Amino acid sequence: MIPSVSCFSYLASVQTLQVERFPPINYGTDVVSSERFVAGDGPIVAGALCALGDPAVLGSNQVADDDAGHAVLMRLRRWGVTLAPSAASASHTRANVVICDRDGNRTWFSGLRGVADELAAIDLAALLAPPLAYIDCYEVLGAAPRALLAAALDAGTDIVLNLGGSPPAPWLTTVIGQRRIGVVQTNADENDAAEAEHTLDALSALGIADAAVVTVGRRGALARTRTGTTLAAPAVTVDVRQVHGAGAAFSAALIHARRRGETLPACLRFACAAGSLWCSRPSDAPLPRARDITALLDRPSGDR
Repeated sequence: MIPSVSCFSYLASVQTLQVERFPPINYGTDVVSSERFVAGDGPIVAGALCALGDPAVLGSNQVADDDAGHAVLMRLRRWGVTLAPSAASASHTRANVVICDRDGNRTWFSGLRGVADELAAIDLAALLAPPLAYIDCYEVLGAAPRALLAAALDAGTDIVLNLGGSPPAPWLTTVIGQRRIGVVQTNADENDAAEAEHTLDALSALGIADAAVVTVGRRGALARTRTGTTLAAPAVTVDVRQVHGAGAAFSAALIHARRRGETLPACLRFACAAGSLWCSRPSDAPLPRARDITALLDRPSGDR
C-alpha cells in the first residue's frame, strides 16, 4: 500500500513503569505494573495513522538484532508501518524508561545519545513521496530533522511539526523563512493554565505555521490560527489506564482529520477524543480506529 503520510522520529524500546506516586529523592516506591512499548512519538503516530486508514512510512534509526529490537519490529509490522531506516547500523536497540503515577504525571529517561547522527543517515526520498510529513523536532534530535524539513518545504509537502515540549531549534525559523508549515505542535502542563497560554503565545509568535497547537493533557488542547483566532477543545473524560503515547494519538488523529478536509475546530475535537480514548485503553489493545473515536465523541456526556 502506498503511504499517504511520512513520519520522522527516533525509534527505541521503552519500558513504562506505573507507580502510585513518585518517591522522594534517594528513596523508592512499589511498581504497580510494567509494560514494554515503542518510542518516540513518530513510530506511534505512524501506527495510529495506519489504524485510521492512512498508510504511513517511518524514517528512523535502526534497531539491533536483539530481543528488544525484535519486539519493536514485530509491533511495527503488526501495525502495518512501512520502514525507511537509517543507513547507520545499530549495535544495540536504544532503550527508554518512562515512569507514570496515578495522577497522570510522568518522567522519562532516554538512551538517545548519538541518535542525531544516525537519523542524519536516512535516505529522504521515501519520506518526500507522501503528500504530508509528520516530523518530530525534539531538542535531543539536534539538527537531524533539518534536512527533511527543508526538502519537504521545497516539495510543497504539508507538514506537521512536533516540538514535544522542547524549545524551538535555533535553525527552525531560518529554514522555514517566509514560508509556512501546516501545524506546529507542542505540549504544556495540564495543571498550569498560565503556562499553557504562554506556550501558545510563544508558539504562535514564531509565525511559521497556519496553526499553532498546544496539548494540555486532561484539559484538551489550545490552538491559534495564523489570523490570530484562538480555539480550545476539551478532552473527553475517561478512566485513565495509561498516558504514554497519548500525544502521538492526538497527532495522528489531527493529521487524519486534516487529510479529510475538516475544519480546525473539528480536527481538534477529533484529536482530543483520540487522545482520551488512547488513555482509556491498555497499551496492548488494538489501535483505535476512526469509528472508535467518533463513537466516543458521540457518546452522551454522562456515559463517558
